[in-house]
Amino acid sequence: MQPLSQLSRSGFFGAAFLSMSVLSLGTACGRAGLDSLDGSGGLGGFGGSSTTKTSSTGKTTSSSTTASGGAGGQGACIVAQDCEDNDPCTSNKCDGGVCSFPLRDDDGDGAVAAVCGGTDCNDLNPNVFQGHPEDCFDAADNDCNGVADCLDPACFGVPNCGCKPSPGGESCSNGKDDDCDTKVDCNDPDCQGTPACGCLASEAGHCQNGFDDDCDMLFDCEDSDCAFTPACQCQSQPEQCADGVDNDCDNLVDCADPTCQGIFPCACIPPGSPEICNDGVDNDCDSLPDCQDPDCNLSPACQQCSAEICNDNQDNNCDGKVDCADAACAGAPNCAPKPEICNNGLDDDHDNLVDCLDPDCANNPICVQQQANCLSPKLITGSGTFFGDTTGHVSETKGSCGGAAGEAVFFFTLTQPSFVQIDSIGTSFDSTLYVRTGVCNTGKEIGCDDDSGGSLAAQLTFNILYPGTYYVFLDGYTVDPMQGANEGPFTMHVTINPNPPELCHDGIDNDGDVLIDCADSDCTFDGACFKCNGGKDPEPEFSPGRCTDGQDNDCDGKIDCGDSDCHASDVYVTECCDGIDQTNNNVIDDFACRCQTTTDCTNNGQICYTDTVHACGPPCNQFFGMICPFVAPGSFCNMTTGQCEFP
Repeated sequence: MQPLSQLSRSGFFGAAFLSMSVLSLGTACGRAGLDSLDGSGGLGGFGGSSTTKTSSTGKTTSSSTTASGGAGGQGACIVAQDCEDNDPCTSNKCDGGVCSFPLRDDDGDGAVAAVCGGTDCNDLNPNVFQGHPEDCFDAADNDCNGVADCLDPACFGVPNCGCKPSPGGESCSNGKDDDCDTKVDCNDPDCQGTPACGCLASEAGHCQNGFDDDCDMLFDCEDSDCAFTPACQCQSQPEQCADGVDNDCDNLVDCADPTCQGIFPCACIPPGSPEICNDGVDNDCDSLPDCQDPDCNLSPACQQCSAEICNDNQDNNCDGKVDCADAACAGAPNCAPKPEICNNGLDDDHDNLVDCLDPDCANNPICVQQQANCLSPKLITGSGTFFGDTTGHVSETKGSCGGAAGEAVFFFTLTQPSFVQIDSIGTSFDSTLYVRTGVCNTGKEIGCDDDSGGSLAAQLTFNILYPGTYYVFLDGYTVDPMQGANEGPFTMHVTINPNPPELCHDGIDNDGDVLIDCADSDCTFDGACFKCNGGKDPEPEFSPGRCTDGQDNDCDGKIDCGDSDCHASDVYVTECCDGIDQTNNNVIDDFACRCQTTTDCTNNGQICYTDTVHACGPPCNQFFGMICPFVAPGSFCNMTTGQCEFP
């Protein structure tokens, strides 16, 4: 870890920013996965279609139209859901009954989506594109520089910056982001299936697109309009895990189906025993029972297995995968990749990610409703009670205290230091709660609990959380081999109290100003804090001067390097805030000096890392390599501010 020039780190921020841009867009570059238009000419007609395509290098500049005549039709579409060209970088529009496909500009701000070659880093918000002034109160990165609101240099010093969600949620026709999720009007999944964004008369014919097309609050197979479609009838059947049949039509048989993971006969206690090839059990714990297991290839019990036929709805080669789900069918004409449909249980685009696990489905309303993973977390706008159901969710992550079943994922963003308490009291199953900061899937876990809420409910209390984004996981504790996963309807209570008062004798920074008990000016005249510093007012034990003066400046009973304020780093534990380079790495004090602001950092050229650890160090853009994952796991270096920040 040696300081170097800013140029040595420029590539890191570019990669981080590109990654953020791609993730923030999700499926903004396409609505692939809708039921395809069959060219039947619309209502009252047949054989007709009309489409318009627009081409450009960055902005929409020219278009061409092709049409074939229908008889008596009202056009090829009623709403945009009727239009699909399977091009992820065009928009699907229905204007006057005619489908058109201009370059992707979902928010209509004139800037093409960044992942499609344009300059718009969030194509779901018309107030976001390169060159747009930063708005300090809307939660969006308006100028596409990688930071939003209070973290953007344009907002430094702006009072009360940060977005305050509207109590009524998203209004779908006012051109504003009312719920602070950076998505506006019909680009917000909350508005799909509402009259403001277009309704069909019936869900029929659109039963696998993940949208409430007829605005009756029922999605696809949930809607009675779809009750008699073969796909919905089959998908409603539970997978039987030991009958050799693909019961739920996801092309996965028995133990190859994720819904059978951890359930008898697919459950196995390691290390297991040699595979028996005709007992229907996964004996050797490789999740492959009987003839699905390569160990059984030569067994007489498996000689009925043969080469996979890719269009007969059978698992011919006994690997648990039917037709196009089998790698043996990768080159079959009927198995060419197609746009992902987000609720059919199939890997349509062959990227090994199914339905809501596929980033293509991140903004699909049915996946947003499920909030089953980090692609579609639900925004917590403030204190309240949240309800949902984890039934059928596949486990993607778990906490240090448990969480082997499927989860529901939430997130909240704090703009002020806050007291936060979360519990799952009232949940129908044995639940766990864990919270991560920085990155949803891989960010640092800052709390995990199983049963502190009583009656198998979890409870987490954070006396203070600093401004930033936090991800909350409500998870099922385990999967029982005989009774299945801890899953079902859940209740989650959230309390967020911004700027709580300082309590002067509990060893906690209650008000989030980085100053604890007597070190906080709020406590100067309180009881034991009064003139406790050798007859003087107490003061924070910040800076090498106070960490080497032999005084207990903040009256916490710890002096100099024995005080955690003088060895603030959890990584460089041998360093003390004494102005000496103990580690001989050319960095004085190595993030050992606690700070409230940069004025507390007396070592030459160091800043206070106010967005993460509140410790002094050289700006992150002066290091060779990526220092931020060491300073604050899950953070990245903002090359503009030199601060480590969480995405």
